[in-house]
Amino acid sequence: MKKLLYMLLLVLASSIITLAQECTIYIPNTVGTELHYEMTNAKGKLMGSYSQKLLSIKNKGGETIYSLLQTTKDAKSKDEVIMQDTITFRCKGNEFYIDMDKYMNQKQMEAFKDMEVKITTDDLIYPAKLSPGQSLKDGSITISIEGGMMNMNMTTNIINRKVEAKESIDTPAGTFNTYKLSEDVQSKTGFVNVRMHNVMWISKDIGTIRSESYNKKGKLTGITQLVKIVK
Repeated sequence: MKKLLYMLLLVLASSIITLAQECTIYIPNTVGTELHYEMTNAKGKLMGSYSQKLLSIKNKGGETIYSLLQTTKDAKSKDEVIMQDTITFRCKGNEFYIDMDKYMNQKQMEAFKDMEVKITTDDLIYPAKLSPGQSLKDGSITISIEGGMMNMNMTTNIINRKVEAKESIDTPAGTFNTYKLSEDVQSKTGFVNVRMHNVMWISKDIGTIRSESYNKKGKLTGITQLVKIVK
């Protein structure tokens, strides 16, 4: 009986390890790791910086949940914190989920704290394996705000997501093997529509290495790149 129980425990442990390995993550996998980024305009002028620090890894309801603290700082004073927010990522089965809440303007949302706010999301999903030419599922977030005479809807859709290539790229943080991805972003607030095209390079167990944003005319508007990793 003890031998049978031992074998069952081994099988169970093996199954858990296999499930954990099926999900490929695009964030750090060690608590305490910090990623530091700089944001510049098309001409290379520093517009700001932010860091992401992995706070915790927890298992809940069949999912592995990763919580990162994102700290955004001003370009003129690197000690001045503009905003801090916690971003959530999830592994479920063999898929990696990015919480669409990260596309919310948290500073803007503070203005609606006394109003009724309803948020509906369809999170971004990354399968366990990526390959050039592969299409990825769309993501979206809709924020409905009601408060007295004021009703407003804000919607962001991430569409046409595609794996473009496998590339090795260099940043001040080092050389990384990455997947190059592209996506279109459509945002609508009231009657105001904004369209963008993003290109990004992501690396397993790290996350975004570099990203570029283009306006609807295809003109480069901004670059974000990883400049330092602190473990």
